[in-house]
Amino acid sequence: MAKRDDLMTLHAELNQAPTAEALIAEARRVTGLDDLGGPARNAGLEAFTASLRDETWATMTGRARELCADFLLHYLCTRLRLVADRKAHPGIAQERIEKPLIVVGPPRSGSTLMHTLLSLDPDALAPEHWICREPSPPLVEGAPSAERRQEAEKRMTELFGLIPDIFVTHPYMIEEGAGALAECGSDILNMVCTSQQMWCFWGGATYKRYLLESDHTPALGFHHDFLQHVQHGQTGKHWALKGSDHMLWMRELAAQYPDAKLIWTHRDLAQQLGSLASVQSILLGLRGHPVSPEQRRAQGKRAIELQHAAVEKAMRARQEIGEEPFIDVSYHELMAAPLRTVEQIYAAAGRTVSAEHARRIEEWLENNNQTRHGVHKHSPEEFGFDRDEINAQFAPYVERYGHGFGIRPEVVA
Repeated sequence: MAKRDDLMTLHAELNQAPTAEALIAEARRVTGLDDLGGPARNAGLEAFTASLRDETWATMTGRARELCADFLLHYLCTRLRLVADRKAHPGIAQERIEKPLIVVGPPRSGSTLMHTLLSLDPDALAPEHWICREPSPPLVEGAPSAERRQEAEKRMTELFGLIPDIFVTHPYMIEEGAGALAECGSDILNMVCTSQQMWCFWGGATYKRYLLESDHTPALGFHHDFLQHVQHGQTGKHWALKGSDHMLWMRELAAQYPDAKLIWTHRDLAQQLGSLASVQSILLGLRGHPVSPEQRRAQGKRAIELQHAAVEKAMRARQEIGEEPFIDVSYHELMAAPLRTVEQIYAAAGRTVSAEHARRIEEWLENNNQTRHGVHKHSPEEFGFDRDEINAQFAPYVERYGHGFGIRPEVVA
């Protein structure tokens, strides 16, 4: 495996944004490998590097550029190694991904808590941050080395070191570090440069169009291959997954996993959108500069524009897919009765919550307070949100699910 310092030989001064072609060539040089799994899986990289070149690179500090270039190059090296692993272990391609539970609700809607509770099932598989950053060699070859886990921890710490406030909004990262649960919609799909997270980090309008308008079937094919890679050698398990990004490609997700249950979490729009705007304005700090109040408000509004487009796209896809795969969950019901909510989901999925799973949920809830590392303070008014405007903008969603701006928990619980 290449040392981390070896990954920064490309564009040492980084005065210009790296091209997709240059990044691929460098990844091949570093690893000595050639096969990335097909050119269709490079569409996200091409869109993202074009966005860097034309829209955002000039706004980033030198340190932010280093982190971005390393991020892209590392994941290209990872993809090369995953394809090589797949050739070396033919059994990986024989793995069947059956009846996964996938939380697909929008960001800040309770989806992380929902995913956590599902992952506590002893029969569930749920990806962790470290394996999404250092997945090679496959676990079938043995337990990962301490060095491998430490490298994943180092990468995560360096990236988010630019924005320490992110740990208040995601407190599990402090205690669990690279062992925290990963989002399959971003932590896996970052490897093929297809994620809302990357738009938040360093993307612009070009990349946003790619997310909203492209057919993401090749990216979801990679997602499937990655699950096969991690599952290989582990029997009797089902996947518990989560990705708010999946709202951008719900149709492709359902086609890739036709027997999945898609769990759509819903929350009062005043709370959900206010929290989303706040988090995504924090992520703007990954461009290396302090985020002014004006920039914070502007980024928050851009975040809501993308969220609105994602919700509309997901609702259209749901109409095409049909209702059978979907399970709707109220954030407010989840907070009031977590175990009962999981039991209802399992019943809808034809499963039963085991005694051990229930015990783990109760224990986790007793030991985890979401404000133990600070309170995420935000207000929809801070971003200039108007109740009537938001409810009008999200009218089809509000009419269908009842979670409008300012709907109180007692109304929707």
